[in-house]
Amino acid sequence: MSSLTFQNFRHQNLQGRSFKGRNLTNEDFSYADIRGADFTNATLDGANFHRARCGLARKSQIQIFLIVALLSAISGIAAVIAVDSTFKSLIPKTTEHIGFLPTAIILLVNAMLLTTLIRQGLQKTLDYLGIAAAIFVPIIGFLSAFSNDKHPILSWLRSFRAGALMSALSGETKANDVPFLIVTLTAAVVATTIALVALPLALTLAEIVLGRTIAALALFEAVAISAIATGIIARNSLRYLKASVLIQAGVVDNTNNKCYDFLNNCVKNFADPPVVIAAIAGAVMLAVALILLGVYIAKRVLAEDDKYSVICQLAIVIGATGGTSFRNTQLAHTNFSYATLKNTDFRLANIHRTMWHQARCLDWARVDETILINPAVRELLVTGKGCQKSYQGMDLRGANLMGADLRNAKLQTADLSQATLEAANLEYAILSQVQAIGTDFSSAQMTGVCGLGTWNIDSTTKLEWVDCKWVYLLEEPKPQTDDRERRPSGTDNYQPGEFTTFFAEVVNTVDLIFKYGVDWKAFMESFQQVQRENPGIKLNIQSVENKGNGIVIKIGVPPETDKAKINNDFNSFYQAAIQVLGTEAPALQNSAEQRQYLISVMEDIVRPLSEQVVFLKFDRGDLKQGFEVSAGILCDRQRLEITLKGKLPPKPEISENYQKWQKMYEFNLKRNNRGIKVNKSQITNFSVEELKPLVEQVEIDIKNWLKSEQFYPIQQELCEKLNHNDEVRVIIETEDNLLRKLPWHQWDFFEIYTKAEVALSRKLSNRVKKSVPSRKKVRILAVLGDSTGINLDKDRKILENLQGAETIFLEQPNPRELEKYLTDETGWDILCFSGHSQSEVDGSTGVIWINNTDNLSVEQLKHSLKIAIEKGLEIAIFNSCDGLGLAKQLAHLDIPQIIVMRELVSDAIAQEFLKTFLQAFAGGNSFYVSVREARKRLKDYDGQIPGVSWLPVIYQNKAEFPKTWQTLQKNGRSLVK
Repeated sequence: MSSLTFQNFRHQNLQGRSFKGRNLTNEDFSYADIRGADFTNATLDGANFHRARCGLARKSQIQIFLIVALLSAISGIAAVIAVDSTFKSLIPKTTEHIGFLPTAIILLVNAMLLTTLIRQGLQKTLDYLGIAAAIFVPIIGFLSAFSNDKHPILSWLRSFRAGALMSALSGETKANDVPFLIVTLTAAVVATTIALVALPLALTLAEIVLGRTIAALALFEAVAISAIATGIIARNSLRYLKASVLIQAGVVDNTNNKCYDFLNNCVKNFADPPVVIAAIAGAVMLAVALILLGVYIAKRVLAEDDKYSVICQLAIVIGATGGTSFRNTQLAHTNFSYATLKNTDFRLANIHRTMWHQARCLDWARVDETILINPAVRELLVTGKGCQKSYQGMDLRGANLMGADLRNAKLQTADLSQATLEAANLEYAILSQVQAIGTDFSSAQMTGVCGLGTWNIDSTTKLEWVDCKWVYLLEEPKPQTDDRERRPSGTDNYQPGEFTTFFAEVVNTVDLIFKYGVDWKAFMESFQQVQRENPGIKLNIQSVENKGNGIVIKIGVPPETDKAKINNDFNSFYQAAIQVLGTEAPALQNSAEQRQYLISVMEDIVRPLSEQVVFLKFDRGDLKQGFEVSAGILCDRQRLEITLKGKLPPKPEISENYQKWQKMYEFNLKRNNRGIKVNKSQITNFSVEELKPLVEQVEIDIKNWLKSEQFYPIQQELCEKLNHNDEVRVIIETEDNLLRKLPWHQWDFFEIYTKAEVALSRKLSNRVKKSVPSRKKVRILAVLGDSTGINLDKDRKILENLQGAETIFLEQPNPRELEKYLTDETGWDILCFSGHSQSEVDGSTGVIWINNTDNLSVEQLKHSLKIAIEKGLEIAIFNSCDGLGLAKQLAHLDIPQIIVMRELVSDAIAQEFLKTFLQAFAGGNSFYVSVREARKRLKDYDGQIPGVSWLPVIYQNKAEFPKTWQTLQKNGRSLVK
């Protein structure tokens, strides 16, 4: 249970070291040599890799050198084959025949191939070659099938038979035969393509991995092989041409064809005629020209020309093999400034707000499935220079653009969710339809920004200390005007803080527009009807504004609300109410009845928000040293949180007493098995005399710790901001495993706020884009895993008796069955697991036993769980032992809410919690209040199993709003309609 031990790897040589799966949060790797190091699946949030050296270790560089040499040799040989195949028909087999037509056809096809390759790139060329093969191969087979030896015309088609093609391939076919043309044309095209792929790949690999000297050697190798081999082959192949020239010149006697019986003896004593020398020189020059064309393509690849991206991607894949690996690694807030990153694998890494400032050779890292895959985004993250550039529609989620220059940048429809633009210069940028959920604009310069009328922000968007004089709500002026809706209107400017205040008021609202006034009675009836139809969505009237001859009423809604649906529902109900009341033109009325309804609206405006959120964030520290604590409060309908700072002093006795209780509790529970039966009337094997004092001491220690002088101002401020009848979600953000285990509900705060409940959370959170299929009821997937020593029948009965739910049971499934059901097309609202589970001692990971032989980690279920979340999975309940490791890993998948048990748990306790929670939740209570009620129910068992009420805990995704049972039911019905 000890806190993390921090190490300093600064300036160290870590070549080839393995850090797989380790928790290296906030570690210092600056200036370290980490070439070939493996950080796969590690947690490196907040780590420092400033000026670190990534890439390939020496052994891998030698392997790349051999690959480069092989590719260079292949390109040279392919160039030789291409030239030889092209001019083979010009090289006579006798002195009487030279074929010009086959060579002309081959030259034409190769010219078209090279033109396409240069103009349209490699991918298009390969596509065209594939199409050509798909067309001509069946045609050749078709013609061959119709050949007939007896028919004069059809007998000619024998040339297309496989035997004829094999003969041509072995060199037996005459120079101008059709089979010879097919074979030589195919050989020329294939060899040309190979030469123009192998050499650019070799030179690119040499350049990015080994340096320009090796690239020059690779080029020399290809040129030497192509020139020398082409010269030798051409010299040997042109002996008939030499003989023909000498015979025609009368130098050699060819009486009775004697010369061709002894060809070499006839001409060997004569020098090569000029035409032969010219032919050899021409062949060599063409081979070298093909190599030089490969050099040109290599330069385009190194310049990241999209036309040759296939070669670039292949080079990156080969180069990153054996290089530094950050695959599937947590790199949130990690610093890679000025680091050398070539030949590094960042696939599937979480690079949320990672710093890439002036990182070197990032273009040659493997960045699949990250935002770095886009070269424009990569350049922006490295240089920070985006002035007057276009990033329309680009994925910039979680990008670290702190201090970036984005003046006049075009960011329409870009996704900036969870990005940080702190202190960035966004003056006159276009932000129309930008997604900015959770984005940090703190201290950004935003004067003249346009399109803010359509950007998407919510309560997690930070706008503190924005430097802004004015903005425009529209990107383009209204028709036939120059009005882009300047804010503030006229010539006034925002004063410090006014920009933040203005946009705090317009976030998360539905604007109801009434052009000719409002019938307040119809309005109130419609408002109440909308609220009844959407019971899980808290609606509140925020303001009533006069707009010309009409009125705009702003309705506050939670961040994830379907605003269009609320608007449409209200308009439908309002029009129906108007017809019932018989009001044809709903105008403002002065009757007492209308004034009464107007007063009701105004009361709703000033009514406080019923649910509040408190964040307690624990920075680096432990119970021996104390903690720096920051508290965030979201209340009174304010979108921006109030931030407080405080400290918690050292309190090592909490750790000591908790660990004593934990060991004794686990010993007794394991001795009696998880399947012990516990009820109020039953005497158990637990030693209450030994456990109860430890429990009481831990609870007293926590109360006193949270009453400390340095922390008390935070509690005092909370009590001033919150009402006693509020539902309060207290979210603990910490990476300390012991803090996650502590019974936080013992804090005096929870005695004052009877509707408050505590949850754990990771520091980083994200909202998954969902496409929820239609379903009629709340769908629950109940997985009944390994039941060795325990009885899961009661779990089944609890779920079977749940009203308004469609529950599917999986009893001891195998891994394939579980994945199949998790990825079910209809989707799930709740996943409930009962059985055995276990977490690592440090709480980093965990496993569940789905049957008596198979156990699975979250990593193994990640793909199917992601699909389930995308299809609407809202709640995961692991009614099993020791689940904090599971919860931590599941939180990385962004499941909205998770319930686990902190320690081992008995059958009776797990089943009592599940029953009480589901009854409360399905009965209409909120998620948090339901967990609190179920936890309080376990207090009845504390007399027999001291500390058992500490076990259940919520793991909350901060980017998600907790759903109610009614919301889940309503979503199902509305989708079915």
